[in-house]
Amino acid sequence: MDVAKTLQAQGKVKFIGFSTHGPTDIIIQTIQTNQFDYVNLHWYYINQVNWIAIEAANSQDMGVFIISPSDKGGMLYKPPQKLINLCTPLSPMVFNDVFCLSHSQVHTLSVGAAKPQDFDEHLKTLDLLDNASEILSPILARLEEEAIFSLGEDWVKTWHLNLPTVEQTPGQINIPAILWLRNLAIAYDMLEYAKMRYNMLGNASHWFPGNKADKVQKLDLQQCLSRSPHADKIPRLLAEAHQMLVGEAVQRLSQS
Repeated sequence: MDVAKTLQAQGKVKFIGFSTHGPTDIIIQTIQTNQFDYVNLHWYYINQVNWIAIEAANSQDMGVFIISPSDKGGMLYKPPQKLINLCTPLSPMVFNDVFCLSHSQVHTLSVGAAKPQDFDEHLKTLDLLDNASEILSPILARLEEEAIFSLGEDWVKTWHLNLPTVEQTPGQINIPAILWLRNLAIAYDMLEYAKMRYNMLGNASHWFPGNKADKVQKLDLQQCLSRSPHADKIPRLLAEAHQMLVGEAVQRLSQS
């Protein structure tokens, strides 16, 4: 940081930021050091847990740069038909772009492209931003309605409450991530995405920490789930998710 600040003072560097896959509390602590001009983090429709970190960055007048909204945000360059139908008249990729940029706290998306035509698709976003709330409203309603229809209203609204961290869980099972991926696979047919992410567990280090649920039936999760409103059924759901999502282990792109 001292070297970076020296280069900034010399005019060789304009802004200093940090990029992170870390837990939200660590991101916020880093933001609150007031050492950075911007942050690169994950946040998009299917995973909004870092919103409080975005708010913290805004309070420090930092730029907010979203990492991989089209790939880590759901492999939206090859979406399942169900998700295409739910996002009509937008493509899932454009829907996600508009969703992210409709929040004034978000400034930049790294869009990437699986094929050259994807750039054309992303550019459609720009003409939609002035009417974002009107365009998004029916799509957001359909997505929520489908999740409730597929998973049940109580589960959709409370599944995430008081879940243990990886460190608090026997066998280091990543319970929040596994239940989240199960939700996406069931509600939106995002099975390919869910399988890809699930099979990174145990292979992605801090980037996607924790383990799969292959040993869940041998572990006692009663204590770590004691505060969850769904403690009685989560072990069974984890076992079901493992059967649904297990496949060959997947490495991060940088490791392959």
